[in-house]
Amino acid sequence: MKNKNLAIIIVLLGVIAIFAKQDYAWVLSAIMIGIGSGLFFWRE
Repeated sequence: MKNKNLAIIIVLLGVIAIFAKQDYAWVLSAIMIGIGSGLFFWRE
């Protein structure tokens, strides 16, 4: 799977995680969006 496809999937999961009813869901969301953004801009 290419980096951009994987990055989009991780960012979307991070966006979904922000709406979870858990106390620290925003931390997981921030990590996932950060990793996804890094993968998206990674040179292949």
